[in-house]
Amino acid sequence: MVFTSNIFLCLFLPVFLLVYYLVKDSWRSHVIVLGSYIFYAWWRPDFLLLFVGISYWNYWFGMLIKRRVDGEDKRAAFRLLCLGVAGNLAALGYFKYANFGFEVLNDVLQPLGVNTFTLEHIILPLGISFYVFQAISYIVDIYRKDAEPTTRFVDFAAFIALFPQLIAGPILRYSLIDKQLKQRTHSLELFSLGAARFMLGFVKKVLIADSLAPMGTVILGESQPQMVDAWFGMFISLLQLYFDFSGYSDMAIGLGMMMGFRFAENFNQPLLCQSMTEFWRRWHLTLADFLRDYIYMPLIRSRTMKAEGALFCTMLLSGFWHGASFAYILFGLYFAVLMLIERRMGWVTKVNGPYRLHRNLIAVVLVMGVMPFFITGDIDHAVNILTGMFGLRGLGSLDAYFIETSSMTVAFTGLAILWIILAGRINLRYYAGHKQGYWMQHVGGLGTLLLWAGFGLSLSRLAANSFSPFLYFQF
Repeated sequence: MVFTSNIFLCLFLPVFLLVYYLVKDSWRSHVIVLGSYIFYAWWRPDFLLLFVGISYWNYWFGMLIKRRVDGEDKRAAFRLLCLGVAGNLAALGYFKYANFGFEVLNDVLQPLGVNTFTLEHIILPLGISFYVFQAISYIVDIYRKDAEPTTRFVDFAAFIALFPQLIAGPILRYSLIDKQLKQRTHSLELFSLGAARFMLGFVKKVLIADSLAPMGTVILGESQPQMVDAWFGMFISLLQLYFDFSGYSDMAIGLGMMMGFRFAENFNQPLLCQSMTEFWRRWHLTLADFLRDYIYMPLIRSRTMKAEGALFCTMLLSGFWHGASFAYILFGLYFAVLMLIERRMGWVTKVNGPYRLHRNLIAVVLVMGVMPFFITGDIDHAVNILTGMFGLRGLGSLDAYFIETSSMTVAFTGLAILWIILAGRINLRYYAGHKQGYWMQHVGGLGTLLLWAGFGLSLSRLAANSFSPFLYFQF
């Protein structure tokens, strides 16, 4: 089940909210767990067992670690932490990386004349990359004494299963949400803000990202892309990815607010970045924060390696987290190298730093340069697109985009670019201190009318077309 489906909008969400608000506070975690399990099982009921198993595993280890920490037995607590994290990573490794690992092993053994073996294709459980990270944050936060373990399993299960963010984040940190699991405020104002945020994300996904999809399909289908069409295709793919993923995050945050939760923001106008470092301070923020706090900083504090080495390893792992292929490893390596160069040259910029247009354009071009690896997940295909981007097949044109797509697609491409420019300008004014609030998070006045109009158009589009899945579901 996805947010942009009729079954979710017309049946699941109204029934869930009705039951959620009818029961007393102490039963609301039970409603969340039941609703989230139905939401997840709608895709594959059998994988619900894995989901429940991981929940029990981490709840149990959380209790054991807490006892050792309270007993001042840090060695035993650390051993339990390692075992708990290893169990989580083993599940993630098997379902996400086993196929890739056996393919690489076979490629190495076959030239040596060694008999190889095949592995039945393993299906990647939906959202496993996200909920495993959340589970790890739980036991690590308890070990660090950053949070108290929950005394009720149902509260922990609600934390792991919370359906608004279950499939593609934002990644929740237990230490930041544990108080909300025990007690949260429900009000009409918060519910209204959440509904508006959900509609905003719905518009970004259905009306814009899905309208850009045919443009992105053109470049992926080009056998011999040339320079202009390759660069334009990567720009459109970047826009589609941004509106798709940030739209999902907006919907998740909005649904959380409708249930009384405050989730962390996941995007902050990433196309305004002026360096690769700043890009990761604006894009998929909850993943960047998780990697910083659970990989980068521990590597430095433990003196395992220096800051630059820790940064290199963290970004490499970031690429591998996105997908099991060498293309995603190169994606992470690309950012690692560029961010190290920025540190050495003093080119790192901050989100609230002075804006320079030329830096922004250079940074966006550099991000587009790695998009072929990200959107294809295949090195040969990516190299084919990069060959066109470097102009090795001539200048090219945009004819294919206008011939093979509709005028509606072209119109929404213009709307997406206009949205980026307007939202970017408002964002800059906000950080410059010229705006008190940020309208992307609090819609009001004329924005409310535009939002309702956009939401109505999105619903009509959803009724007329089949939905497309969220791009980040594959991770």
